[in-house]
Amino acid sequence: MALASNSHRATIESKISYQHGWKESFSVIVGSDEVRTGKPSPDIFLEAAKRLNMEPSSSLVIEDSVIGVMAGKAAGMEVVAVPSLPKQTHRYTSADEVINSLLDLQPEKWGLPPFQDWIEGTLPSEPWYVGGPVVKGLGRGSKVLGIPTANLSTEGYSDVLSEHPSGVYFGWAGLSTRGVYKMVMSIGWNPYFDNAEKTIEPWLLHEFDEDFYDEELHLVIVGYIRPEANFPSLETLITKIHEDRKVAERALDLPLYSKYRDDPYLKITSSKGQ
Repeated sequence: MALASNSHRATIESKISYQHGWKESFSVIVGSDEVRTGKPSPDIFLEAAKRLNMEPSSSLVIEDSVIGVMAGKAAGMEVVAVPSLPKQTHRYTSADEVINSLLDLQPEKWGLPPFQDWIEGTLPSEPWYVGGPVVKGLGRGSKVLGIPTANLSTEGYSDVLSEHPSGVYFGWAGLSTRGVYKMVMSIGWNPYFDNAEKTIEPWLLHEFDEDFYDEELHLVIVGYIRPEANFPSLETLITKIHEDRKVAERALDLPLYSKYRDDPYLKITSSKGQ
């Protein structure tokens, strides 16, 4: 595995030094100051393949920039694009595949060994936390989809939203006056409805008799299911959401995930009664 960047070698070395083990993960590192021309020229990738003693045609490039995709294809390599800008996938059409995030990379598609960390259709993650009062959403969950989501304001969570790729996640939800429930949620722009802003839309997997707007809701997110996607019809979207529910419900019974049901973050005290 090689790192081939348009940055200068000294800059690359400086940046990756902040992450333990990153430098040691690469057999070869090539900067733009070590070749004649940077991307979109293929020189950087060709030099990386040469140092790896690999044929360019046997190499897979993973790129986040348009000029990087152009450089990889010019080098005669297969390219997977992970766009660095949201809603810009149409600019990466020359790539062999465009994926939403590195969470969706499937090495086995390219003749490489598959990742071993997926469990029953889910990718475990270190738990992360989101909370706040339940707010009124866009009215789509119950009225259009028949799926009542407990929307959270994104205010104060810009770092969380930028750190975690858009997609479908799952975990546990704690309501201040009701208890702890299984939960599946989407983060993103919801391509079918083309949201203007990135949203957090949890679906608590329980039948409630009444709304609970303004009630304090805490989420512990423990894993990832799939990227967000557009769908040809409302029916296919609804079908997929119910498939996500089944995946989440089954996974949350596994000890790997069920242990987080007791996370202290979910035990919310409330002036309303608890």
